[in-house]
Amino acid sequence: MGMQVNANTPALGVQQQVGAAAHRLIQGFQRLATGLRINRAADDASGLAISERLREDIRQYTAEVNNLQTGVNVTQMADEALGTQQEGLQRVRELAVQAANGTLTAEQRNALNAEAQQILGQIQETANNTEFNGTQLLNGSATNIPIGTEGGMRVTINESTTASLGVNGVNLTTQEGAAAAVEALDTALARIDQNRAGVGAQRNRFERAIANREMAIENAQASESRIRDLDYARQTIEQNRNAMLLQGGVAMLAQANLQNRNVARLLGA
Repeated sequence: MGMQVNANTPALGVQQQVGAAAHRLIQGFQRLATGLRINRAADDASGLAISERLREDIRQYTAEVNNLQTGVNVTQMADEALGTQQEGLQRVRELAVQAANGTLTAEQRNALNAEAQQILGQIQETANNTEFNGTQLLNGSATNIPIGTEGGMRVTINESTTASLGVNGVNLTTQEGAAAAVEALDTALARIDQNRAGVGAQRNRFERAIANREMAIENAQASESRIRDLDYARQTIEQNRNAMLLQGGVAMLAQANLQNRNVARLLGA
């Protein structure tokens, strides 16, 4: 190759290699600083699209877990309230059995009836006052509560008032009334059992759904990490390589520029 002044082709080629090595080195510094292999779409366009979709899934599943946990809390509160009502009905049934005894006096039955009415009033108060975040659970207004998940999962709680249980007319002041009350209370207790069983089944369903979504979150996070996160060991090796290429390129660029000096010396001679 002859000596030229207007164009230093070797130096231009080396300069391109030096620029590429410097770019890769700076890009590596950014990756090491953020811990991410993909910091912008240009780093890996398809990988960015896939990882962003996975992040959307993670956010979706996380929100659904929170909603499902709310469903668990609702069913837990309803079950505790129903359990309180159940205990009250069992006590009223016990009083009704006592009042059915033909040896009792009217005064004694009146006393038993007074206690029974107090308990029934407490059962109705439980129905009126059991609420979750302002939503009444047992008075019939919350029979179908959506909890905001894919598939439209809902909390269903049957009404549990003295009227719906059929015990608002219980009267233990007579032997006949006490006998009728026992039958009515047996029916009410069976309804409470069914309601609690339904609430418990829903709670189990929500807890299983939570477990499934938490597993989905874990898998999505692992997949997203494999796509987007940086392998520090590999990047460190790449940084060392790029640093050596940059240093070598700068040295070769200096050597390539010596060609113009040789032309100057030739002219001077």
